Amino acid sequence: MRTALSLAVRPAVLALVLSVAVPAHAAFDEAAALRASQQALGRKVRDLSFLTATGERTRLDELRGKPIVISMIYTSCAGICPATTRQLASAVRVARGVLGPSGFTVLTVGFDTAHDTPQALRAFAAAQRVADPRWLFVTASPDEIARLAADTGFWFAPGAGMFDHLIQITILDGRGHVVRQLYGNEFNALEFTDPLRKAALGAPLSETPFRALFDRVRLLCTVYDVRLGRYRVDYSLALSILIALTTLVAVVVVVARAWRGGPPRGPA
Repeated sequence: MRTALSLAVRPAVLALVLSVAVPAHAAFDEAAALRASQQALGRKVRDLSFLTATGERTRLDELRGKPIVISMIYTSCAGICPATTRQLASAVRVARGVLGPSGFTVLTVGFDTAHDTPQALRAFAAAQRVADPRWLFVTASPDEIARLAADTGFWFAPGAGMFDHLIQITILDGRGHVVRQLYGNEFNALEFTDPLRKAALGAPLSETPFRALFDRVRLLCTVYDVRLGRYRVDYSLALSILIALTTLVAVVVVVARAWRGGPPRGPA
């Protein structure tokens, strides 16, 4: 299968990625393909109806409110799609530790509508050992797959018994806007989790005020430890925030007391 193998989002490297992805029998404008993918940033993905691996129907709008990760694959892919899914699974495990078990949803979308049946999607998920309850394997009608590809800037085309396609993972914020594109199958946890964390910080709050405040502080104070290869909470940041808040409260109290006391009185 001819697919894109690079992970970098830098234009020069991405141009090389796209050139690898081009079918040998077709002309391809690398600059146009790069623009199609990068111009999707900031775009809102329209509502779509999906058929899940369990045979149920769900809509994209039902998943909004928290970040959504979209990975488009085809289940008969022999190498790249499974490898990308396994790498994504590794990054998802790290991100769950930061955002919590329900902090975001993953959608693996089978774009080969003729063969990506619920049964094929279940088999693909099992083969990649994905058992995350917030990770859905879905497909849709050809028209809706085309709309999703257009909205997310994803490029694919049928080849000789396979598909040529860009290896792309798209991250949406809670409102459904594209906030990051990841390319290739070797991205690390930092590249994946950092935009998810930023998207989660901008998500609307639905929990209790105390819980919402706790989650905000935890997300703000989470840093990536290169030595450990995972995220951890930086308590020094939490302490700095606490000190700043305490100082602010003390200033407000002093000002309020001075205001209630009125101007100082002169000698009688």
